[in-house]
Amino acid sequence: MLKYSHPTLALVLDYWPITIFAPTVLLLIATLALITRWWDRRDRAAQESARAAASPTGAVVAWPTARVRGNLAPASPPPNHFGHSGGHDARAAS
Repeated sequence: MLKYSHPTLALVLDYWPITIFAPTVLLLIATLALITRWWDRRDRAAQESARAAASPTGAVVAWPTARVRGNLAPASPPPNHFGHSGGHDARAAS
């Protein structure tokens, strides 16, 4: 054990992974879980209020997907089967 004037301080510093690091990680996980629950509850309330506002008119409410919002990654260009020239025959243009 480390030599400190206070035995409790020596115990805490000697076993710091269990006395300091582990509780910090557990608090971080608990905080992220609480934030996630709060965020989901807020999202669910927004969806229910949008559905409740649209139900008397008979409108269908759907949340936009990534495809509708245009957040899809651009498609890769098709492979060039004719070499690196970019066309069918590069010699014909010269």
